[in-house]
Amino acid sequence: MAKLNQIVEEISNILSGEKAYNLPIVCGRYGLDDGEESEAFSSKRLYVQKRLKGKNQLFLLDLSKRIIDDYGESAKSLSKLMYSVNPKGVFEISEITRKNIIDELYKRTDLWGRADVVSFFKRIWDLDAMPSRDGRFDTAAQDIWQHMINNYDYDEQFLLEEYFELLIKNDQEFMNFLEQLVHPMIRDQSSQEAYINLLNEHLHSDGFYLYPTSQLSGYPIYKVIRIQNGVRGEVKNLIFAAVGAKPEIIINDSLNNDIAIVKHKDNCLVYENPISSDGLYWAELVDWWSGMNPTLTSYKEKEVSLYKRLLSSLDSPPEITFFKAYFQLFRGQYHQNLPALIPQVYLHYDPYTKRQRNGEIYLPRQRMDFLLLLPNRERVVIEIDGKQHYSEENVASPQRYAEMVSADRDLKLHGYDVYRFGGYELMNEDKSAELIKNFFNSFFKKYDIKTTNA
Repeated sequence: MAKLNQIVEEISNILSGEKAYNLPIVCGRYGLDDGEESEAFSSKRLYVQKRLKGKNQLFLLDLSKRIIDDYGESAKSLSKLMYSVNPKGVFEISEITRKNIIDELYKRTDLWGRADVVSFFKRIWDLDAMPSRDGRFDTAAQDIWQHMINNYDYDEQFLLEEYFELLIKNDQEFMNFLEQLVHPMIRDQSSQEAYINLLNEHLHSDGFYLYPTSQLSGYPIYKVIRIQNGVRGEVKNLIFAAVGAKPEIIINDSLNNDIAIVKHKDNCLVYENPISSDGLYWAELVDWWSGMNPTLTSYKEKEVSLYKRLLSSLDSPPEITFFKAYFQLFRGQYHQNLPALIPQVYLHYDPYTKRQRNGEIYLPRQRMDFLLLLPNRERVVIEIDGKQHYSEENVASPQRYAEMVSADRDLKLHGYDVYRFGGYELMNEDKSAELIKNFFNSFFKKYDIKTTNA
């Protein structure tokens, strides 16, 4: 197929822009054979083409989309080619949705809000580094000022569709454009709300919407996020990593659901910072920990201290193996994007012990082995099943198993995702590393968690 050969050519052109010594690593990241470094030094284009040879259409289309996302402006020609080959599969926000949005924007008289057109687009791209289309000027900033402010012989349609090519920009750049349209630095609250309602009406058809994720001086900052079936409501009380005696918790204010730990508070950790819809990352947890431990100086010292404290809350060898492997395998790869793997999290709380209830258990699962708080309000529970999950005093217990699966159902109905590992799978540290690696590679792809260099 001629178009597929063109795609191979375009991908080769883009990737050959990498340093020869780095090319095997880049190819490996995209699922291509990394080969020998010396081969890359011989001819970078041929090196890439050789690894693309024989790849089927689905692989090339998927690879193209990833490269468009990663390389942005450098992949413009591949983006155009991909649209001619597979118009429905190039962008998550489709061209028809983009066109509908842009057509609506043409009807507005306050498109740039408080800013002028040059200042507005400088919030998205470095116009002073972009070349001009007009030979009389050096930069895009000068070009746009001349033709949109001084003479006004470009119109909005030419600017958005031809000059900035918003219909074929990668999704991240198009989303950034929309986010700047509704930024509080650009427009006041009433205008912001009107634009958000307008944009969300169109974004919804592709499974996205603008949602407030943070604040600037009390004004909401909106980001384009995917509509998910995540857990409704905010994370208010994150109590985790308990060691020793169980903390005793009371409800301080039942109207606001405020709690207080009145006994054994030092045995657990309580994260009270606001958690945005972007989730909770390891780097944020380290920053929080450093605020509680001001004597720690270097970032590495803070990180190691928190890691050891969390590790100390784990009892079973399989849980320890799982926790260690997560950081050993992915800490260096994901850095700031690594979701926090939070151990021993209290989900429910029963103030009474089993003995105080005369042997009855009202809440069979009070703690989760691990919790991850991901973007778009996704909450993921990971359980490492030991024999206590399905037996009583080493005798198989259908009742214990039924309680476990009932608790799982309740979590899933409330929007949590639950993944279980058998403790037996994690008994051998070396063998389990491959299992954990494969699981999280698929996990990060499913939840769209990207490496810092992706």
